[in-house]
Amino acid sequence: MDTALLVVIMSLVALHVAALAGGGLALFVMRLLGRGPESISGTEGRESIP
Repeated sequence: MDTALLVVIMSLVALHVAALAGGGLALFVMRLLGRGPESISGTEGRESIP
């Protein structure tokens, strides 16, 4: 394979891995501080139906 193509492919893979790791780190910090992620199903359960 061409070297430039390998560099492009590896940089895209590295960006995806960094994005997943950053999201996981942010989730860990939020849980460490006591704030869980907001979910749609969690907010629907608290609403009252008239």
